[in-house]
Amino acid sequence: MRIIAGSLRHRIIDMVNIESTRETQDKVRGAIFNMVGPYLDCDYCLDLFSGSGAMAIEAYSRGAKHIVLNDLNKKAYEVSKNNCVKLGIKDFEIYNMDYLDFIKNDKHKYDLIILDPPYKMNDISDILESVKPLLSSGGKVIFEMGIDSNYPESLDYLELIKNKEYGIKRVVVYKEKK
Repeated sequence: MRIIAGSLRHRIIDMVNIESTRETQDKVRGAIFNMVGPYLDCDYCLDLFSGSGAMAIEAYSRGAKHIVLNDLNKKAYEVSKNNCVKLGIKDFEIYNMDYLDFIKNDKHKYDLIILDPPYKMNDISDILESVKPLLSSGGKVIFEMGIDSNYPESLDYLELIKNKEYGIKRVVVYKEKK
């Protein structure tokens, strides 16, 4: 798997290669970032279900100044940590926690939050509500989900700005309401 664009373009990263983790294909990852803007003006980016870290690393490569990765799976945690170290990323934090525990303990405000939970976790509205305290003013949320997932068109603090299907997955992008 490779980074698509930015300062780390064409660099190779390792995959997790376990059944419970779905890697976002290079082409789809590129399309997702083109939906939110090919280059990011972003101080903090959170990848809450990070897997290999590909999405957060792509955000860093495209301009995110600091990335925070979290995954409950120990192997995913190790792979994403090794990917960041191998690529020489200095401005990253990485955690191996349940996402609700992470949210409860984190104190950052994020300009971009990336959510790609296991598809069996189809409580999409609940996950979106849980990250509300972490989103900065004007921030965006990228949510990858199964194609048939039910997702809210809007929430009290988010509005849907993009909705695209890629094979068996759907990607929605929300922006914080002003």
